[in-house]
Amino acid sequence: MSTFTKVLDRWLTVTTAVAIIVMMLHIVTHALARSIFHAPIYGTNEIVEYWYLPIVALLGIPAAQLQKEHITVTMAIERVKPATAAVFTVFACLLGALVSVSFAWFGLSKALENTAIGSTADVSDVITWPVYYLVPIVFVLLAVLYILDAVAILRRPAETGEEK
Repeated sequence: MSTFTKVLDRWLTVTTAVAIIVMMLHIVTHALARSIFHAPIYGTNEIVEYWYLPIVALLGIPAAQLQKEHITVTMAIERVKPATAAVFTVFACLLGALVSVSFAWFGLSKALENTAIGSTADVSDVITWPVYYLVPIVFVLLAVLYILDAVAILRRPAETGEEK
């Protein structure tokens, strides 16, 4: 793992953990305030739905890619030569990068739309438009990780060839 991916992995893990802890504290405080003081925290459900959960879910996507925890189907790759498996894997990485860039582009257009209209959560005044920018950021990051994986795979055979 390169320094970039180590730092990114640590940042994603810490940020997601902090978001989960803050979300839990917010929910518990809301429940206690509602039960004890009969005064719930305004917009808690909307903040959880439109802020905390998207942060946790979206940051988990590149974190899973960094830790190689996405579901993989190796049935075809296990039965071919290593060079052929590398070609298939590089193709899959490039396809993943292309799909990720497409999601990022679509997410950016939706984020810009929501910014223009000043998107809020349902009928409340909780502002939600900034969270929409997390989608293009996460998917551009995922595309970069796919490309880095493809480069690492392409370098691997060349390095083993040099060692011989």
